[in-house]
This record gives sequence, C-alpha cells and structure tokens, in this order.
Amino acid sequence: MLRELYPVETLERTAELIGFSRATVRQKAARLGIEKAMRPEWLDKADVIRNNFDSHSYSELAAMVGSSKTTVVRIASALGLKRTRKTNSGIRSRVRKAMVSREKRRVIFGLDPITRIKVVTNRTKIRLRAELKSAGYIVARAANILYFRSEEDRNMRKEQKASRHGLRFAPWPCGEESLANAI
Repeated sequence: MLRELYPVETLERTAELIGFSRATVRQKAARLGIEKAMRPEWLDKADVIRNNFDSHSYSELAAMVGSSKTTVVRIASALGLKRTRKTNSGIRSRVRKAMVSREKRRVIFGLDPITRIKVVTNRTKIRLRAELKSAGYIVARAANILYFRSEEDRNMRKEQKASRHGLRFAPWPCGEESLANAI
C-alpha cells in the first residue's frame, strides 16, 4: 500500500489511509527507497517560473503560479535558475516604478496610500505653494486654498500662475491676534 500511495499522494493523506503517523510513513518510505514522483502541478509551476524568471519578481511569479514566494524560490533553486545583478536591478526598478505610479493614482483619487512611498503628483503646484507660503501666504493643510492677510501683501503674478494649477486664494478670515496663534 505504501509503494502505491507514497509517490503520488501527499504525506498527510498517505499516513491517514495507512493509519500511521507522518514521521513513521516518511521513515519507512526512506528505508524502502521509495521517492515522491514529480507532481504535474509542480511541473506546471516550474514551467511558468522558468519562462518568466528573468522578467518578473518572486512576488509576481508567486501570484502567477498561486504559491508563496518561498515556494517560488525553492522551485527556482531546484531548476538552477539564477539572476545577474543587472537583471535584479531592472526588475526592482520596474516594480518600484509600478508602485510609485499606483501610489500617485491613489493620491489623485483621494485614497489612502498602501505603501510609505512619498509621491509628488504635481511638482509645479507644490513648488508654487511653497514659494507663496514663504512669501507670507497661509497655506491650509490638505487643501488648495491659500490665505492672504491684506491686499497689499498679495503677489498677483504668482497668484495667477498658481490659479492655473488649481490653487485658490481667499482673505484670512480671522483677526490679527488669532493669526499669530495659527502660525
């Protein structure tokens, strides 16, 4: 019974059918020289991994074959697959660009980030906000509104440029004493 089941069934299933523990079944199979046969699922996974090894990360390969990253690493090792530094670098670069792109889309649509990668969606707009803030404008947190204290302090040229990028301007709604507390 062991000679029939062990090569094709899982260790757990073989132990259950024979009525012995897994350790006993494994030891007896080793004493008799019985080895596990190649399972068709393993061969299918190995084929996918071999064909995509130089262009996909271990995580992507794991998703393709429906296994864990550890399983992919073991299969790649059993197949003798190795990557060069240049290949590893290219894969890491591609994966990082995809992550940054995904994070930018999440920021644009107002969703919470998945990773801790800091992304900038509109460099010009952010630079203008910083310039106007240093020029004395009060920047509302997480909003596109900048407040000015008085009409004389305004820089209309920069405001027009900033308006084209979606920034809005309004007079500071509070008096001078609360302004000191806000800064």
